[in-house]
Amino acid sequence: MVAIDPEPLLAAGRLAHEQLMNDACTITRVGPPTLTRGTSVLTPGASTTLYSGACRVKPQRIPRNEQASERLTVVARYEVALPFSSVATDDLQVGDTVTITASGDTRLVGQKFAVMAVDFGSHSTAWRLTVEGAT
Repeated sequence: MVAIDPEPLLAAGRLAHEQLMNDACTITRVGPPTLTRGTSVLTPGASTTLYSGACRVKPQRIPRNEQASERLTVVARYEVALPFSSVATDDLQVGDTVTITASGDTRLVGQKFAVMAVDFGSHSTAWRLTVEGAT
């Protein structure tokens, strides 16, 4: 049996996938808060930008309704795909924030999503994040 080198196929798939990434996003992480002991004031940590660039956003699952007291919140889950060639995506984590900065769907611009999962795969054509946002 002849072994097939998957790299040329993966390179072609990654290039094709990047051509579909017509949205843009910024991914940030908030650092740990600091406590001023004399005043007991908790100051939020600084925000660090982990990635800024092309992405593709698509719905992943049917939105679910969550009831809190008298307030109804709709939680929607999406997949955000990032170029496989982006080097800063190695350390993305659950809890990071994805903000959509440009999109063909103008309703997405400015939306913030929480990273719920960082997906892995041996033959990936993009970095994939599972994110959630409340409306």
